[in-house]
Amino acid sequence: MHILLATERLILRRFTASDAEHIFALDNDPAVMRYINGGTPTPREIVEQQILPGFLRYDDAAPGFGFWAAEEKATGEFVGWFVFRPTDDNPGEVALGYRLHRMAWGKGYATEGGAALIRRGFGEWGVERVTATTYEENRASRRVMEKLGMRYIRSFRYSAEEIGASDTSYTQSAEVWPGEDVEYAISRAEWESRRAQEGLHIRPYRSADADAVSEIIRRTMRVSNSVDYPLEQLQPLIDYFSPAKVEQINRTRTCLVAEANGQLVATAGLEEDEVVTFFVLPEQQGRGIGSALLQQLEAYGRAQGIAELKLHASLTGAPFYARRGFQPTGDILNGTAGPQVSMRKQLGYEDAL
Repeated sequence: MHILLATERLILRRFTASDAEHIFALDNDPAVMRYINGGTPTPREIVEQQILPGFLRYDDAAPGFGFWAAEEKATGEFVGWFVFRPTDDNPGEVALGYRLHRMAWGKGYATEGGAALIRRGFGEWGVERVTATTYEENRASRRVMEKLGMRYIRSFRYSAEEIGASDTSYTQSAEVWPGEDVEYAISRAEWESRRAQEGLHIRPYRSADADAVSEIIRRTMRVSNSVDYPLEQLQPLIDYFSPAKVEQINRTRTCLVAEANGQLVATAGLEEDEVVTFFVLPEQQGRGIGSALLQQLEAYGRAQGIAELKLHASLTGAPFYARRGFQPTGDILNGTAGPQVSMRKQLGYEDAL
């Protein structure tokens, strides 16, 4: 038995000719096939002559890609399958798919198996982007994609030719659905950022944090902010943010800190409706820590009924805030160290993926 990987509860192995009965039973459960072919029964000869041969196909040059039967580790019972294979669109792009028996629903198996494949893809197989699709009304499948860190990309309709060419399901009609399918995706950079945040803990500032927060602010100014401003103009600000001053100003504002592996690595404050003292240690930047911290500040702002956040960004910091939905007002302010970009963001409802 060729095993690709084992998770906490699953084993993913290559299909064999003896799996025809498993596929036949899976594809003839109307509930399983509801959002795939409308619950149309799949003839046994279709399984044996068309679907199973595709599942058995193996590429020695890409041993991790293809179709994988999923078994419960504890019982050895067949629970469904996963597919992880390159798309025709872009080099380095892989499509993830899964189909599970009803008895395996609600147990987190799709997320568990999908996460393991994505981890192997990005970590070992040189994958740059993973995509997945489902019918727009299949909320359970969409939730799995969101739990995997994938984000919504687009809605689309398969053509009659694409439906007819499917190698994973059988249908008698090219017009099964009145609605559209949806595509989700995650890039290597997004996955790495998400992984960096797994050990991240964001909490309110405490008085005992004053020394560490002062050092975060001062070191970030010396390294990151010196790209925009001469060090001699930054020095008064660097001197200003002593531990005593940090403790004083954080008594009158909301201040959060981010811990990674027990070390403080970032801080941000909210003074009424303005984001202030937002700093991430230089060596920790680009790992999604700033995004996670800003998301927490935005959530706090919404909870307080704040409709709009404002901030003054450094020139090199402005693109970061723009990616998080902040819009420049067109005003360039003359800050203590030099020019700053005035930015705003409306705090509407956001889906957290």
